[in-house]
Amino acid sequence: MKLGINTVILGGAELDEALGLVARCGYEFVELSAIAGMKAHVNPGDDPSRIRDALASNNLAATAMEAATLDRERLRGLFKLASQIGVGIVNIGSGGATGDEESTVAAINLMREIAKDASDAGVTLAVKPHVGQAIHDGATGLRLMHEVRGSVPEGAIGLNFDPSHLARADEDPAQVAPLWGELIVTSHFRDCPVRVPGPPGTPQQQVPGRGALDLPAILSSLNSIGYAGPVNLEIIGAQEWPVAHSVALVAEARGYLRRCLQEVHNEVHN
Repeated sequence: MKLGINTVILGGAELDEALGLVARCGYEFVELSAIAGMKAHVNPGDDPSRIRDALASNNLAATAMEAATLDRERLRGLFKLASQIGVGIVNIGSGGATGDEESTVAAINLMREIAKDASDAGVTLAVKPHVGQAIHDGATGLRLMHEVRGSVPEGAIGLNFDPSHLARADEDPAQVAPLWGELIVTSHFRDCPVRVPGPPGTPQQQVPGRGALDLPAILSSLNSIGYAGPVNLEIIGAQEWPVAHSVALVAEARGYLRRCLQEVHNEVHN
């Protein structure tokens, strides 16, 4: 698995500084935040060569981009940018409302069209089942994929496995991983303080190892299905923090998750 971090936590820094901090904390992989209204380290129309140079100068590989929008025009621009800088996965949520069939049908239809846009640009749309949205748990994630995959080009769409959202949908993420299997193309990873619908907690409570989730068991489950894709730490709510405060969480999380992954590796080889 490719342990990385979403740059959204470093909202107090612009792209070059954020990438430098990520590298100094020991990460090799990064997810670029393009979240308008939270922190957009990259935007449609940005110079792709400048972004590639910033990544290369810090020896970082970008495994994903988080768009977090349903704005088709913005998404097309981000798909193009992702393709230009060699990022193969762009993350969004489905929109819509949990438990509303009409809303769910509309969300699935929209994901189908956006997946076609992604495929046209040569990237994969990764949909994250999200608390409160139409696609929110293991079953709706499967429904989305079953209803969309046959009508879009191969590789156009996959699922973003986020244990904190699944847990707050009253799921056991370690059981969802084998249910989804090869449908998982990327993973957002963080802890959360409680297993109920609602916010994921404070930035400190989202740091892996500080919350209620059995993250080692979840990583072991991902490993058991042969998952070897991105595992990107995503902590929200710290974008207005002083950069030094955010970096402390970035470094702590990397140490914990790296140790967890080492133990998973040891389990397999013992």
